[in-house]
Amino acid sequence: MFDLTIARRLWDSLPEECRSDHFDKKTMPAHYRPAIREVNVGGGWTSCYLNFRGLPEPMTWEIAWIIHRRIELGHFVRVIETNAVFTLLRAAMHHDDECRSAQSLLHRSPDEWVRSARKAQMRGEKIGESAFKGGTYRLGHMAAVLGYAYHRGPWWELNVWNPSLDPRVPQRDHEPQGRTTMHFTNLTSMWLREGAKYWLSAGLTTERYSWSTIKSRLDALKWLQRYIDTTADQGPCLTTDPHRLRGFIRGFCDLLLAHRIESGARAGKPLATNPRRQIMTAIEQFYQFMYDHRDEAATELGISAWATLRPEHCVLFRPEDKPRLANVKADGMVLEDDVMAQIAEGSGLLAQPVNEGGLGDLQAFHIMMLLLRTGRRANEVLMMDFDPLEPILRTRTDSDPDSAGFVARMRYQQTKIESNLAPTIPVDEEIVTIIRAQQKHAREMMAHFGNPDVTPKYLFLRTTRNRLGDKPYPLPTMHLRFSRLTSLLNIRDSVGRQVAVSKTHRFRHTAATNLINAGVPLHVVMRYFGHISPDMTLHYAVTSAQTMEEEFLRYKKVTRDGRTASIDSSDLYDLIQLDKRADRILPNGWCTLPPKQLCDKGNACLSCSKFVTDSTHAPQLRTQLTDTETLIEHRQAVFTAKYGAPMDETNIWLHGRQIEVDSLNRILLSINDVSATDKAVRGPGTTI
Repeated sequence: MFDLTIARRLWDSLPEECRSDHFDKKTMPAHYRPAIREVNVGGGWTSCYLNFRGLPEPMTWEIAWIIHRRIELGHFVRVIETNAVFTLLRAAMHHDDECRSAQSLLHRSPDEWVRSARKAQMRGEKIGESAFKGGTYRLGHMAAVLGYAYHRGPWWELNVWNPSLDPRVPQRDHEPQGRTTMHFTNLTSMWLREGAKYWLSAGLTTERYSWSTIKSRLDALKWLQRYIDTTADQGPCLTTDPHRLRGFIRGFCDLLLAHRIESGARAGKPLATNPRRQIMTAIEQFYQFMYDHRDEAATELGISAWATLRPEHCVLFRPEDKPRLANVKADGMVLEDDVMAQIAEGSGLLAQPVNEGGLGDLQAFHIMMLLLRTGRRANEVLMMDFDPLEPILRTRTDSDPDSAGFVARMRYQQTKIESNLAPTIPVDEEIVTIIRAQQKHAREMMAHFGNPDVTPKYLFLRTTRNRLGDKPYPLPTMHLRFSRLTSLLNIRDSVGRQVAVSKTHRFRHTAATNLINAGVPLHVVMRYFGHISPDMTLHYAVTSAQTMEEEFLRYKKVTRDGRTASIDSSDLYDLIQLDKRADRILPNGWCTLPPKQLCDKGNACLSCSKFVTDSTHAPQLRTQLTDTETLIEHRQAVFTAKYGAPMDETNIWLHGRQIEVDSLNRILLSINDVSATDKAVRGPGTTI
């Protein structure tokens, strides 16, 4: 891969002050100083000396360019580890003939350089173990940086795609997994490896796939490689005999079914249905693309077998092969108010110093506060711009503050959904205060990085290798902090289950559910959560229906005589919901008369065995009791004035009203007796 012309071009691309085979305090370029920190060398002396003299001239060109490139990428150049690399290189070249003839770092692999240095150590060369410990990794990284500089073919031809080191790799401006490296070396079948790179590079270039999607597709192809390794590798067509293709696919499906997860919470269990379906879908998409481009692929990749693909390769899996897509919503996605309050109260441990029992991460605390308050996805907060606040646009006549207390709009980073809607939400003064506090902390971090005058790209910053402030706070770090917080707080819900604070998507479900249950219009909730279809928002509305059912079932249902209703509360709810008839819902309870039957009792519900009520109707029942007793007194007075004596108990009208009064008293007595148990009651005071 070494090319003297390219090496010279790298050297010539450096500023004049950067073209040297050593740097010290006097010769260090000014813009290098923040990245190359002085180290203590004893006796109160410090040094930032980098010395790669004595190496072949082309190699010094490469090293000078690598140092410049690392600083350009926002990395620190660690003096001790970098000098350790030079120590290993000199020792290897002094004692090994093959190394002695090398003109470039790439003339030998990093492992070969280290082995030669070990041989030199065994022959008496004084090399400390610290040089091997610090220099081995650094040497590998330097070789990787240099490899991308020397490569002159299409970027996708490389077996390792590293956007951090290769600016040619297409990426979105804000990519959640943008620092992830894609390794194609696990695809040991050359035709599969080259085909995968051809397919995925096309998807990435045309923006059909994001970087995050690329990873899932590559992982799916690794399953195919695993199965090929257990059978005979017969090339892109999978089998030389077309009649054996179906058997090959069935064997692959059996492999997925038989696999058992080796680690994690699902250790020992089979692959779930959705992952198995996703693997099959990705492989099928790969073959559909390669069939459509079979001639171009055969020519460009130099693998003629790709041109022999047949139409059946576009439908490798039959409908019965793929498991049904399971869209089962996880339990416990909505947190109770008391749980949310405990999380908010205990989250201060994130910012509390370690020596005081906390986690010492102020950024994690600010992240938690924004997640709890706004219901955003984790990456929408982690990747927010440094200054995400925008003014709320008001009309000229609107001089009063927003009725809901909103003072600004917060711009979050939308990386999951493509939408024409601006990714902003209204926020109140408390959220603005949190953002301002984090901005202050981010500026302090930039000063610590040696770049106090640089405005970071993101509000929440990675704490390592981030001198330019262009790398966001990592999602794995957030989960690590929140998992630790889970252990410290040990929060339990109302049924005693521990609440995992690290499952932050539940904050989003909780926020959405609260808005829906509060009666906020669907289109407003859609806009707030950045959804592009009602279906996405109605994913949360299911919880609203569940909440209504739980609220209905909380109360004990009683009949007209105060006894427990014979029909189960759940069945009663289902009957009312399925029928959706307004004449089954009464002002003071519910009618359980079957839908096909008609009521012939008029307004005599209190004497009807089909009448059911509960404590939520107690105010109406008390009012009805008072009104009935008042009516009896009034009618008695009128009757006495007309006939000279009050109605006796045999009077049919008075008898009917006395039954109603007795029924109401029984119901209210039963409701009061069972209110602590929140169960249902029927008719004249019987519980369900």
